Amino acid sequence: FVCEQSIYSMGNNIYALLTGLWVFYENEDDEVVHDKLLSKNELPYIDPRYTTSRSYAEAQLVKVMLRCLVKDPDERADAFEVVDMLRYAVAENDRLNPIKIDKN
Repeated sequence: FVCEQSIYSMGNNIYALLTGLWVFYENEDDEVVHDKLLSKNELPYIDPRYTTSRSYAEAQLVKVMLRCLVKDPDERADAFEVVDMLRYAVAENDRLNPIKIDKN
């Protein structure tokens, strides 16, 4: 069960990386946040622009985050799925946005 908790935590950390905020930042009470995340299975708000109009990389991070935040540990992504999703996202982002190196 430790791995499943770590994956869930990774989803929270991805949220923080994307938004600069902690999940349910408007609540200072840890019990309220715990209740929202685990009991009610509420997901933190993600601005739709992260999935539609900003960047491919951000949209893929949202997908990874959502797979990490699935309430049921048996349905949640495992570490291997997360790694595969991130590798694919990096490769596809590189393909879509190749880095041009100036050789001068």
